[in-house]
Amino acid sequence: MPYDDPDPTDPNMLVGVEIPGTAESTRDMAYVFAEEFARMGFNKSKLMRVFQTPFYAGAHRAYLELGGAEVEKIVDECLGIWGRKNINSEG
Repeated sequence: MPYDDPDPTDPNMLVGVEIPGTAESTRDMAYVFAEEFARMGFNKSKLMRVFQTPFYAGAHRAYLELGGAEVEKIVDECLGIWGRKNINSEG
């Protein structure tokens, strides 16, 4: 069998399934993205760019469905909990 052809008997074949979402699941998804990137050290402007960039399809979809103001509230909340603080140890 050629490398690129799917094998219907392969038990490890990746299968995607589309599941309809609700406004609440979209909000939950936005929280997950914001928390993950906040934990990675993204600041507010970088995090908002993630949501505004179509390359990040899930985050961008949440941005389009919830609106910029709602996403910004979510980002602020997650940064308040998970954001990193820059501490200057020099006197």
